[in-house]
Order: sequence, then C-alpha cells, then structure tokens
Amino acid sequence: MIDDAVDKGEERAARPERSNLWDAGAGLVLQQTVVLLVDLVESVRLMREREAFTVRRWADFVRMATSEILPRHHGTLVKSLGDGLLARFATVPDAVNAAAEMHRAVTAQNTGLAENQHFHLRAGVNAAMAWSDGIDIYGTGVNLAARLATLAGPGETIASASAHEQLATALASLARPGETIGSAAARDELTHGVDASCEDLGDCILKHFDKPVRAFRVGPAGPHPNITSRRDYRSAMQPSIAVVPFSARTDAPGFFDVGNLIADSVIWRLSKSANLKVISRLSTAVFRGRASDVSQVSAHLGAAYVLSGAYVADAGKLMVSAELSSARDNQVLWTDRLSGDIGDLLMPESEFANRIAQAVHFAVFDAEVEHILTQPLPTLESYSLLLGGIKLMHRSSKDEFLQTRKILDELINRHARIAAPRAWLGNWYILRVTRGWSEDRTREASEALSTTHAALDRDPSDALALATEGFVYCHLLKDLDTALKRCNQAVETNPSHALGWLYLGTVNAFKGDGQAAAEATRRAMELSPLDPQRYYFESLSATAALSAHQYESAERLARSSLALNRMHLSTWRALTIALVSQGRLDEARETLAMVLQLEPTLTVERYLARIPNAQLETGRHWARCLAIAGLPAGSSSSNRH
Repeated sequence: MIDDAVDKGEERAARPERSNLWDAGAGLVLQQTVVLLVDLVESVRLMREREAFTVRRWADFVRMATSEILPRHHGTLVKSLGDGLLARFATVPDAVNAAAEMHRAVTAQNTGLAENQHFHLRAGVNAAMAWSDGIDIYGTGVNLAARLATLAGPGETIASASAHEQLATALASLARPGETIGSAAARDELTHGVDASCEDLGDCILKHFDKPVRAFRVGPAGPHPNITSRRDYRSAMQPSIAVVPFSARTDAPGFFDVGNLIADSVIWRLSKSANLKVISRLSTAVFRGRASDVSQVSAHLGAAYVLSGAYVADAGKLMVSAELSSARDNQVLWTDRLSGDIGDLLMPESEFANRIAQAVHFAVFDAEVEHILTQPLPTLESYSLLLGGIKLMHRSSKDEFLQTRKILDELINRHARIAAPRAWLGNWYILRVTRGWSEDRTREASEALSTTHAALDRDPSDALALATEGFVYCHLLKDLDTALKRCNQAVETNPSHALGWLYLGTVNAFKGDGQAAAEATRRAMELSPLDPQRYYFESLSATAALSAHQYESAERLARSSLALNRMHLSTWRALTIALVSQGRLDEARETLAMVLQLEPTLTVERYLARIPNAQLETGRHWARCLAIAGLPAGSSSSNRH
C-alpha cells in the first residue's frame, strides 16, 4: 500500500512548487506540519484469506482512531487509504502518542485470534513544511513519512530526525508495545538523554529520495522488528573477504609455511570471482593464530567475511580444518575438515584449495540470500542486495524470482550512476521471458532494451551491460546479428568477463557456429570456476555442444547442470535433444516427460515460436529431435509466447 500510495502521490505533491499562480488560486499554504502515516501490515494476505472479517475489523479500528484516538491527541484525519491512515498534527509528541495508542489498540483487538490473523501496524512520522489546501496535504514531507513507514517492523513507528528531537517529553508514554520511527528532522525536537528509548538507525536509502535519510526508532521495538543496525551505503557492491594464513597444530618448523601455502592457493582461486574483493595475504598475515576475533580482523581490514583454519602435518600427510565467519554477527557460516597429501598444495588444481574456495563462495551467496530475506531492503549493504539478488534470480521459485525485481530496483535507486544494477535487471527480463513467466513478450523486450540502454548510457564500456544487451537481442528480439555484435564488444572490452563469453557462445550456438560456441563457453567456465550459477554456465554450454554436434559432451554438461538445478526447463530440453541425437530414444522420452511436467502446454510449434534460431537449421534440427521424443506438434491456433 505504501509504495503505491506514495508513487501515485509524488507527482501531485510536487505540483504546488512549480506554479505560484496555481498555489494562489487553490488557496494552498505552506506550513510546518507533522505527518503520521499508519499502514496495516500484510493487508493483502489478510484480505485474501478472510476478506469480510478483515474489512470489518479494519473499519472498527478506523472508527476508533478517527473518533477517539486522533481527537485525544489533537490530530486530524487527512484521508483513509484503504488499509492505512494519513493524519496531521501540530506537534511530534502528539503524533507519536497517537501512533503508540493505535499500536496498543490493534494489540487489544488481536486478543483471542490466531496469530496469523493478528493486526500489526507500522507507522512513519515526519516533521516538515507541507502544502495544505485545508483538506489535503501535499509535498515531499508527506512522501517521506510514507517511506519511513516502510522501515518499520510490525508494531513499530519510525520517525525522521526532526521528529525525534520533538519527542523527548513524550517517550515515557511509549513503554508499551508499539514503536515510532522517524526521520532525522523529527529527532531534532527531542531533548537529549533518552537514548535508551530512541535507537539511531543511521542513514537509510529510501525510494525516490536522492540522499540517505536519517531515521530513528522511537520507543521499544515491535514484536517483529525490521531494523537491526546502521548501514554504510557508500560500500562497494562486492563484499571483501580476508583469508588468514592457517595455523599449525604442530611444532615442526619445516611445516610452518604450509599455512601460508593454503592461504595463497585459496586467495588465488577466490580472486578469480568477480563477486568478491579478496584482501592480500600480506595484510592478513598479522592475524595468523588470532583470527578467532573476527570483529578485530574486520575492523582492521574492512572484511565482511573471514576465512581461517588450522592444520596438522606429518610424514607428507595433511589434515586441514577450515571455517568461514561473518563479521556481521561473528557467526560461523561454514566449516569442514579435509585430508590429503601436502604435495597437493603445490599442484595447479589443488584439491584442498578448490574445495575450500568453492565452499566459501557458495556460503557467501547463501548468507546474503538469508540476509535479504530477513531484513528490509533499505537497511542492507549494497553487496548483500547484489549477491543475494543474483542467487534469488536463478532460483526456480517464481515468488523468489519476482522478489529479485524489488532488490534490483533498490540498487538502481541507490546507485543511479552505476551500470551494473541496470544490466542485471536486463538479465532479469531475459529470464522472465525464457522461463515462460512473461505475459507480454513484446513489452518485456522493449523494457529490457531500455534497461540495457540506460546501463550503457552510464558506462558504454561496461562488459556486463554489453553482454546482457546482446542476450536481449538474441532471446527477446531474435536479432542474432546484433546479438553477436554486442557480445563480441563485451569480450573485446573485457577479455576476462565470463558472462560475456558465455553469452557469446550461446549466440554462436543459435547461429550454428558450433566450434566457436563450444570454445567460448569453455572459456567462460574457465574464467568463472567458482560461479554460484554453475548450473547456468553448464546448461548454456550444453546448448553450445549441441550446436557443435558434440552430443556426448552435451549430455554430460546437461546432467551435471541438472544435478545442481533439476528445475531448469531448457536444460531438460537440451538433454532430450542430445539423447535423441545419439539414438537413445527410450531415455529421451523419459527426459521429455520431465520437460512436459515443468511446462505441460509446450508443443513443437510453441518451441519454434520461442527460440531465436527457428528459421535456421540448428533450430529446425532441435525441434525435430523434440518431436521424435514425443513432443506434441501443436496447431496453428496455439498461443505463441
């Protein structure tokens, strides 16, 4: 409700500042106003599950708030928002007291009801200059109150810094369930010495506000608090990791450097990831033997994650214990024990280093997904949003995929001049269409291209944006020549860009240049050996192998990909084609059954309507293979999408 109400109102709120004649004619005045916006948490779910019951309860609450609570605190109802209220007050203490009483009122209403039917409010308070025509109020100050409410957990109120300062004398009345969160402007009206009741949330990034807004939680935390700590929004979009040389559990001097070898080998592999910033071992060496204090390592090195461990060496054999900890909460995210030969550390493909580096990489992504699923977006570090968003984007759940859009929008609002978030949004559109979740392919193609254009406007040489635009032309616009041009530009700009090579290989596969396709995708996997979306790299590499008529290789890659993600539809199609091409029809029919389980309405006709190479021999051959496996032909009246 909040986002919709504010988005629709922002244009209107800005109008008075553009026309003095209109202001005078409408009788608008600019005055100091305290704005309170109250929102019903999970109103959509509550309405969907028990609509009539929820509507009656909400109507009862609105009547109580309007006839009793607002008059008692000298407030005026501006409007009812369907599942929220907008009110104005002369002072911040009045607004906060009214919010606190509303929180208490809905808590009383919840008595005797199942927990999933409980009402919870969240509220935002701002003290600012606002336009008023005697009935409604307009302006940025109103919008800010609504945005602040998005920071509040159920049963909380968030206030601006200006409102916070006004609240000193009213805090004692907030010792019951319910909280007020406000901007820094609200804080200015509070006296000092009440820090135990006012939690500084720091600068929070709010949608459509160019600069961070200082916010405060006033009163005790609600039953499900959303805000946990301050965040620094100037941080980069890659988390840093410190690999501390492993400690020896033996006194033998000849094995002392083994710990350095382990760290060096893991650092070398982690540094290949474009998603991590790896701190040099020259900087981490001082913490050897005292990495247990993760907060100290983080404070000195600025590391979000710390990898450390210990080893025992004897007669050429090695036992290694490793653990990854998060500086965010000093929790161990991953730990493992490995055994083998000391000589393994001297090998180019060290098993120790590979296992540790790969596990660390996956653990970091999993940690960031967990983080973004449990905290409100404005409070998260940018790297949390990016890493967690990338992983969620590739999950099979449609709900999780759609949630990624909000994450990318947050990054775009936060980093308006950086190309990467917009480039990833372009990838989001591609996946939405290729997974069959788009209701309007033409519109999605237009929006995707607009997104990649915007990314390239910010950085014409950004390899991710160039490669993504190439894939937009390939999958959404079926313009393989332009797609090939963009992907070539991507790898020319950055020869080490793994996704650029992967997309280049896929475009070559569709065009029928199998050898170039296989070579490009092979290079992509070499450049990103730890990629958390390994299944995606292997799936597209299987397509490249099909184009090169390397059917055994295509089968191997597809099966390896499915071991990591069994719900990826295009991988099952690639495996079916590979099996038919090898004459293994019984197995092909089994894999096609999985294809139809994932997409029951798929036909040969719909498949051809979707793929970018339907008019080329590669596309026709793949369609024939699917038909041989038993895919229905369809009809001319089939819905093409």
